Amino acid sequence: MTKSDRAVVRTARLLVRPPRGADRDRFVGLFRDEAFMVHAGVLTEQEAGDRFDHMVAFCRTVPFGKQPVVELSSGLVVGYTGVDHIAFEGRTWLEWGYRLVPECRGLGYATEAGQALLATAHQTYTGELLAIIAPENRASQNVCHKLGFTFWKQAPVAGDARNLYTRSVGAEWLLTHT
Repeated sequence: MTKSDRAVVRTARLLVRPPRGADRDRFVGLFRDEAFMVHAGVLTEQEAGDRFDHMVAFCRTVPFGKQPVVELSSGLVVGYTGVDHIAFEGRTWLEWGYRLVPECRGLGYATEAGQALLATAHQTYTGELLAIIAPENRASQNVCHKLGFTFWKQAPVAGDARNLYTRSVGAEWLLTHT
């Protein structure tokens, strides 16, 4: 088994795996799609390519970085889940996020993929994660709760009011929740 094989997480319906070069066109298209990028805004082709390149590089160092969610029944990349760095209030956080194509929302995929990748986080990291959600995005707030995040506060992020959620992961969390 190779290092990249160990990084693949499989659930009943999904595969969550590090991004590959072959995913570039799919993600550049998704990052430029208004329906996919709801609550964030579409990117230019250059920005989308840069974001994909960052995703690949980040996953090389953080095994639960943002990575593709692949629907097993279709074999299609239907979104992503995982963390990236974000600077907020003078601190660098690991920010948990996910995004799915519209036709895969409301099917439980975000929770399923998130729970699977959080298992990797528990094995490789001890600390706190941050989730940032638009106040009107009730569906994502529900996913956050299902993933064990708790509401922290509402604060401006990049000029917009956002609901902030936190959750601990790692050895200490496992001791108190198993």
